[in-house]
This record gives sequence, C-alpha cells and structure tokens, in this order.
Amino acid sequence: MNPFWQERHQRLREQTEAVARAIEHEHDPPKIVRILGQELGQHLERGEVTSLCVIREALAERTALADTLFAMQGLGSQPIRLAGSEELKQRYVMPAALGRKLAAFALTEPEAGSDVASLRTLARRDTSGGHGGGGDSYVLDGEKTFISNAGLADFYVVFAKTDASAGGKGISAFVVDRDAPGLTFEPQTLIADHPMGALTFERCRAAARLGAEGDGLKIALGTLDRFRPTVGAAACGMARRALAETLVRVRTRVQFGKSLAEFQGTQFALADMATELDAARLLVYRAAAACDRGERATLEAAMAKLYATEMAQRVVDQALQLHGGAGLLAGTPTERLYRDVRALRIYEGTSEIQRIVIARELLRSGT
Repeated sequence: MNPFWQERHQRLREQTEAVARAIEHEHDPPKIVRILGQELGQHLERGEVTSLCVIREALAERTALADTLFAMQGLGSQPIRLAGSEELKQRYVMPAALGRKLAAFALTEPEAGSDVASLRTLARRDTSGGHGGGGDSYVLDGEKTFISNAGLADFYVVFAKTDASAGGKGISAFVVDRDAPGLTFEPQTLIADHPMGALTFERCRAAARLGAEGDGLKIALGTLDRFRPTVGAAACGMARRALAETLVRVRTRVQFGKSLAEFQGTQFALADMATELDAARLLVYRAAAACDRGERATLEAAMAKLYATEMAQRVVDQALQLHGGAGLLAGTPTERLYRDVRALRIYEGTSEIQRIVIARELLRSGT
C-alpha cells in the first residue's frame, strides 16, 4: 500500500476503479459529471487532496475525459471555496461537487499563458445596476482561450484586471454565469477528447467578485497549489495503464523465436518504467499529504507535477515503442494514452514554469 494512504484510500481506489470501468466509453460530459457527482462528489466537497489524487489516478487509467471533467469540477469551484461567501458556496460549490452544475476556471488568454500578470481582460465597477460580490457590480471585457468546459459550464471563475497598472496585484477574481449577457464562446478542438474553447466578454456582468480587489492572483495560485498534485496523480494513472498494457504485450508478442519479455532490453525498459512510476507516485502523495496538513506546499506540488507529467510522457512513449506498429492503431489504449498524456505537461503550469517555481522556492528558503 502507498505509505501516504490510509485504509480508506484503498477502498476509495477500488470504488473509483469500478466507476471508471462503468463510464470508460461514455462521451457525454454532463452525463459523466452527474455520475461522478453521485458516486464521488462528497470527496470534492470535502476537498482532501489525497482523496482527489486517488480518484484522478484511478479515473485517468481508464478515461482521460472523466478525469478532466472531475478535475474541472474541483478547479472551477475551489476559488469560491477559498474566497466566496457562504451564499456563493451553496449556489456554486455544492452543486458542482454533486454534479448538478458544470464548472470552469478561466485564466489563460491569447497573450497571457505562463505570464499570468500580463492578462488583459478588464473588470470595471458599474454602479448603474445589477449585483456584485463586493457591494458593487462589475462588467468584464476581454478574451480567454484554452478554457476547459467552455460552452458546457454553468459558471466560470474568471480572472480580470481591476487595476491595469498594478501587474499581478491588480488581478481580481469573479464568478460569471453561463447565461450572462455579453458572454460568448468558440469551441477549440484538441488532439485528445477534451472539451475546450475560447471565451469573449463584452460588457459582461459578473455575478460576484471573490475576495477583495487585487486578491485574484493569490486565489488563482492558492487553487493551483492544491490541484497541481492531482495533475501528477492523473499522469501516474496514465503511466500505470501504459505499463499494464505493455506487460501483456511483451509476454504474448513473439519475435525471433521468443517473447519480447525474454529480451534483456525489454526487461531494462520495463524496470525503468516501473521505477519512475513509483518515484512519481511518492512525490504526488507526499505533496498531497502536505496540503492536507495545511502546510504551504508550493515546492512539493511543483516537484510532483513536473516529475510525474514528464515521467508519464516517457513511460507512454516507451509503451508505444514496445507495442510496435500495433500501438499506433487508432482506438487502442496506447494510441489514446499517447494523445491524452501530452497536455499534462502544459496545463496548470508548464514544466518550464514548475522548474522556475522549484528554483525560486529553493533560493527563497536557502535549503
């Protein structure tokens, strides 16, 4: 058993595996979210990071789409959990956890990806009417891109500048309902099965502001610190599936009169795959445990996300190599994993950004 798990985590693993098998071939996002909410929503509501990692690892082994949708329910509602009023939590967080509303997290822009402080979406006070979380109403103008659940979500947590001259300190966070006038979306198609799109805001009225003006970057980074370990967990899930499929393949594929598993080169590859996977899982669950203890886990989360996602890319690539041409056939697990795994090294902070975070934390602490 994983040294960071309790017995209940093993039971949760088994429960999630059963759910994942049941929805492995389902492609309707609202239906998937409803099932996940019914079966696993209480864990999103509680917000224990270790449990979220257990769930994402098990889901990602079978269905990257379900894993993505589960993750977005948490990522899109966590800012409200962190900085929203009790009324907002009841209106958005609870329904998201139970699968009754789809959530989205809208941070990235055409000219602001890793450089979050350069985002250009603007939010200004409008005292002419409406409702807002800080006693005033806000209208938003700008664009977001590569937003998971765009067009499907019932609400969006949107980050916008309330002070264009203050850099990152001028960013605030808002909740925008899907039917808000002035909000439009354009679908974007990825290489993997992942609902994605671009958003445009034109005098779009926010339903509420989260926290105070200028708290947006703190809210965004606080959310990402808690969810980066879960990205690593999803990466481990994909790598586990790749390794399992490979073990079956090399035992049954015969070349030059013997199975691939009998070749030393194959055995060395399998050994490296398994070792890297176990190392990544330890990093992931170490970071999750630190989050659950209430510790500042920026360093641990960045290490887990960096190593696990890079590991998964290597393991899936090696799995496909050992499958040979059969691994490239459309619809096979290896082909699907090869497409699904690539995005993990980009979203919620690229591998390059994780290295910057790790180095900054080391230099800050002096250790």
